[in-house]
Amino acid sequence: MDGNTHHIAPKETEALMAGGSQTLKYVAYISSPDMEVLNDATFGVGADPADMWAYLDDATARLQAGHPSYTFTPRLVRYDQVTTEIPRP
Repeated sequence: MDGNTHHIAPKETEALMAGGSQTLKYVAYISSPDMEVLNDATFGVGADPADMWAYLDDATARLQAGHPSYTFTPRLVRYDQVTTEIPRP
């Protein structure tokens, strides 16, 4: 470094950076009241959200029927890969 380092302003940085994101998978979870994962399933990127929620609703209903005093929490999570090109300083 020679003391003449060029600093890039945030707006300039946004203009120079290229990137994107890609969905890798979806994971459906059902947690118990103490947040222990009781059931999970992995779905591919082409899965229909309505089908994934139908799976969660059905699995949650089965757990609720077996343990009526508990409250179960279904969650659907999308995992993405984010890529960002870093410009040369």
